[in-house]
Amino acid sequence: MSSTNGGINGWRVRETPVAVIDFETTGLNPGHDRVVEVSVLRCDPGREPSLVLDTLVNPRRRMAASEIHGITDEDVADAPEFADIADSLLHALSGCVVAAYNVYFDLRFLEYELSRAGYDCACPHFCLMYLRPMLGLGRRCSLEDACRTHGIQHVDLHITSADAMAGGQLYSVCLGAMHERAVGTFGDLARLKNYKFIQSFGPRAAFRAPRLRLGRHVRLQIESVACAGADRAAQGRSATRLGRILGSAQDGPVRSGNHGRRSGVHPAQEG
Repeated sequence: MSSTNGGINGWRVRETPVAVIDFETTGLNPGHDRVVEVSVLRCDPGREPSLVLDTLVNPRRRMAASEIHGITDEDVADAPEFADIADSLLHALSGCVVAAYNVYFDLRFLEYELSRAGYDCACPHFCLMYLRPMLGLGRRCSLEDACRTHGIQHVDLHITSADAMAGGQLYSVCLGAMHERAVGTFGDLARLKNYKFIQSFGPRAAFRAPRLRLGRHVRLQIESVACAGADRAAQGRSATRLGRILGSAQDGPVRSGNHGRRSGVHPAQEG
């Protein structure tokens, strides 16, 4: 990622690439818990949003929280470790402001995992969950409820690609609200309300610009993976995983849907 030492307050929001990230993890505490799945959706000005990274991750510890995300030890046995995908992840985030629906959760894991891989992480970012009330679009709520409010189809299965794509659609809704409120720059956005993430708009270091390194687990995908029709692999495994989630939902909400999982890294080259 290129330097943002001067901050991003003067950057025009609509002209700035945004990367919507989503992680699934073994729990809530970085360090004790590890990332088990990563997706990155790039929203580049003048282009359709594109899912540029989508992979399971081997946490090198016993799997946990399978009742939430449906991922098992078997699913990640042949997946890359986070250190194997760090360069590819940074390549996917290159030049972007980072966004997530609950950025305070995802960013803590992003910072921890990148630090283990030898990277400093101090990226400009914003939280889609808090952006909605900032712009008068509704109260702070779950991703599922926000999608329902704005008519966005989203199956709540804790699959990172689905959550990232839903986040990308919510960002589009927020862009429309910014236009109506004459919010042109990140500085204009910061003046609406002083949420914690606003501090990241100021002068600070950013990701070191990486060279894309292809490890033995990493392969380039020739075409970008479009939101509307992502080519999902391992449908048999996804059906099994869906059964696990539904089976564990007897004491909680029933989730439905059918999404595939990728067992390796699938970054897409930016043309």
